[in-house]
Amino acid sequence: MSKEPKQEPSIVGENPTVGEHSANVSLMGTSYVLHKFNVSFIPRSEREMLFWLAQYVNTARTYRLDFPAVFNASDYRFSFHVLEALFQRVQEAFASLDTLPGVLRAVTAWKNILLYNRSHDPVPAPRPERDMLPPTDAARTGLLSIIVEQVRLLRQQPNFNEAIGRQFGIIPTPAPAPDPATLNPNASARFTGGLVELSFRSPNGIRGVEFAEIRCDRGDGHVHLVGMTTHARFTDHHDLPAAGARANWVYHLCYVDRSGNFVGQESIVDVTVQGRSHQM
Repeated sequence: MSKEPKQEPSIVGENPTVGEHSANVSLMGTSYVLHKFNVSFIPRSEREMLFWLAQYVNTARTYRLDFPAVFNASDYRFSFHVLEALFQRVQEAFASLDTLPGVLRAVTAWKNILLYNRSHDPVPAPRPERDMLPPTDAARTGLLSIIVEQVRLLRQQPNFNEAIGRQFGIIPTPAPAPDPATLNPNASARFTGGLVELSFRSPNGIRGVEFAEIRCDRGDGHVHLVGMTTHARFTDHHDLPAAGARANWVYHLCYVDRSGNFVGQESIVDVTVQGRSHQM
């Protein structure tokens, strides 16, 4: 029986997520009470948050004179310079965290060589790495708390609008609506021996679509209505051909809007069905 390959031990805090809760931490003998925000516009993953913070700070740099109450006030919470300096410290901290695991493992390997190497050859110690520790202290702390207060005030400014909010990353950009002409149920059909199972893209969640309509040509040259559904599956229980006989059923599926009009492309799929043989 093969064993799983041994992996490097994880380091506490390597993959943090952000949730709304309080925590107590101690640093150099001083205790701090931290509050992690669960605000809709702040990403949960800290790595994603770092990109979002860069977007926010860069946009604040562009608009700092347009919103002086938010980014050019004497209160440090509403100062762009404090915001920028604190974000730089956060970047330095992330750079150190990226470097330290490799340094830790290199020093650990060096320690083990010093203790257990059988050749007794001298081994140089790991070289000091750039950004191993943050080079400076932060003049302020609590970057997210400051941003939450800035956003609250920013939304109250008379010249604030939705487009600016999207640039700051505090209003989500809506996903583009699909072109109705390209919508297609992409149906498939399967005969199970007693009925036909249809699978297709669910109409739920598609803008402008109310339900899917299923019609079928059972070989008589007419397309008959079979049913309507808002789900991604439909079972056709129509009577089968005579015992032992076969027929080709052609299904037509299309999305329908609230006014009863067809939306997008029609999906056509055929399946061969066979009547059940009578058993003695």
